[in-house]
Amino acid sequence: MSIIKISIHYLNDITWRDALECDFVINNSVDVWRINISSNLSVLNDFLAIINPGELARANRYYHTKDRNRFIVSRGALRIILGKYLNHAPAAIEFEIGVNKKPHIKNPGNTGIFYNISHAGDWILLGVSNAIIGVDTEQINYDYNYQDVLKDNFSGEEVSYINQTLSFERFFTLWTRKEALTKATGKGLDSDLKLIPCLEGVHSAQSDVMSSTHDWLINTFKVNEHNLGSVAINPGTVTTKFWDIAF
Repeated sequence: MSIIKISIHYLNDITWRDALECDFVINNSVDVWRINISSNLSVLNDFLAIINPGELARANRYYHTKDRNRFIVSRGALRIILGKYLNHAPAAIEFEIGVNKKPHIKNPGNTGIFYNISHAGDWILLGVSNAIIGVDTEQINYDYNYQDVLKDNFSGEEVSYINQTLSFERFFTLWTRKEALTKATGKGLDSDLKLIPCLEGVHSAQSDVMSSTHDWLINTFKVNEHNLGSVAINPGTVTTKFWDIAF
């Protein structure tokens, strides 16, 4: 067991750049993509043409059309974007489940491209890097009874912070941080969640609690006025760029 450092920041002034400006080259950097679900429903058939039979079967298991469409947009967008980084046809991208059930790219030509994806409300958030990464987005839901989950999932200091002011925004901000980090490590959400720090600043944590032996940087930002996002990355990452794409 060792002690690791977790640095957490809120990024107030990010710019979502047009995808046409992206060179799809990852070099000690992170690209964060936002994809709007509703605005891409017009090309649903294009996404259906590139997902594999297993993904189609998963899509058809959804009872509600909106959930089926979200899954198809998510998988199609993931394939198209990763295909540009790998110089592969989108339909040729292969995935497999690795350690701690964390999915990764199977293609032999993959030269160290890692990804993680999340969705909430009308948005999909995708992070791409050349190191292990975790992302999470949450829609600020003012009807959610967050008080029911505070005791089991947040420290006393975190609970106090949430309850001071702007409680819904603060709750979902902290939740995205915890989930992004657990997705990066593949740990999953469990009884140790309250031990994972999520307040802004620099924290120390036990490596066994984090299922990780190296340090982490978590950046939080607004996806739009309704959604918050966080990305957990290698603290040595030089740049993080934010991209908006429509197909």
